Amino acid sequence: MLKLLIIIILSVNFVSASMVEKSFIYDDVKRSYLEFFPPNHNIKAPINLVIGLHGYSGSASGFEKETTGMFNKSAEKYEFLAIYPQGEYFYNDANKDYPFISSWNAFPNIKPNKEFCSLDAVIYPKYPNCKNSSRCTWTSCRDDLGFIKKIIDISKENYLIDKVFVIGMSNGGMMAQALACKYPNLFSGVINVVGMQPLGASCIPDMPVNFIIYGGALDRVTPPINIQSYDGYFYEPMDNTFNSWSNKFKCKFIELNKIDTHNNITKKVSYGCNGNIKIISLLNDDAGHTWPGINNSDRGYCHTGAQNNIISPDCKIEVNNDWGNDLLLDILFNL
Repeated sequence: MLKLLIIIILSVNFVSASMVEKSFIYDDVKRSYLEFFPPNHNIKAPINLVIGLHGYSGSASGFEKETTGMFNKSAEKYEFLAIYPQGEYFYNDANKDYPFISSWNAFPNIKPNKEFCSLDAVIYPKYPNCKNSSRCTWTSCRDDLGFIKKIIDISKENYLIDKVFVIGMSNGGMMAQALACKYPNLFSGVINVVGMQPLGASCIPDMPVNFIIYGGALDRVTPPINIQSYDGYFYEPMDNTFNSWSNKFKCKFIELNKIDTHNNITKKVSYGCNGNIKIISLLNDDAGHTWPGINNSDRGYCHTGAQNNIISPDCKIEVNNDWGNDLLLDILFNL
């Protein structure tokens, strides 16, 4: 009986392997996020937090399952608390294929008269909360920076958080970079995956923070090299962002090497920087607008049962993307 009692007492220090949806009111609007705590980690022990941000018209659950290829498996492997915020969304009845529109306000300081698209660019549906926005604006106008900071604050109240990291895809990558610029002291490392910011508006923080930017050389959505996207938008070349951050923080050395285990990736590392940080760029010659290790750029425009309140296609593709997630996380956790 005593042995059984000990087992029961010990078990309460662990949580079940499930992803739960949580919500709160922020800026007078109900906002939500998904949370996954690795089941083998003692809930009373320190744990790192990794925030994963979906891309334009994606969902929090779609990011976990399809965009990244089962990111919760990485949370179990590396034992971190994974949180997936949901961008503000609305429904566009004019688009029968993708009526669900979601995004992050990743560049809130761009002035309404700022043009970062061509005269014949595709004009995307405007958010109802955006007033006097630029012709080229396609994101929400909410305070998403403050929303995600609030999630971090809540997580620190509920768990013994050690380090905080943020990683995002496309518009989520832009948002990850914007968070690094706004709150550099909050993060131990940030990864922007295929999320080049608008031309001439790629932000740089006032204080040093570890930063990784990843691009696909074949990307025509947010091109890392050629500036203009297929739909007529202009994006800052990845090298410009890498060099600007390196110069800002007075990095003394640059190391160049190749990673060719799965794809041909050129890795550049700036080090000897202020704050002992590193600035890293990863250019994948074999990929386009995709997460590393994922081949289909359309993945993530869906949701799972963890978000029953969303009206969008059900996520059906199931791929265990070990090498792509490991590539990013191994670099991130060893900065």
